[in-house]
Amino acid sequence: MRTGAGLAFTAALLAGGCSGLTGAGKCPKPIVYDPATLTEIQEAIRKLPRDSILHQVMTDYENERDDLRFCK
Repeated sequence: MRTGAGLAFTAALLAGGCSGLTGAGKCPKPIVYDPATLTEIQEAIRKLPRDSILHQVMTDYENERDDLRFCK
C-alpha cells in the first residue's frame, strides 16, 4: 500500500466512482484525513493478519481514490 494514502474501512465501503451520479460533471469529493488519523489508519492496517481480505479492499479503495482525481 502506498504510504500516506487516506484510507479507512468505512470509507472504502461507501466510496463510489464517477458513474451512477445524477447530473453531468458531478464527482464525489474524497474525504480528507488529518495526519493523526492517517497514522492511526496505517497502524490499524499493519496490525491486520497478512491474509486479511481488508488488505485487498484497502488497495482497491486507494486505487479508486487515485482514479477519482481524474473525474470531471
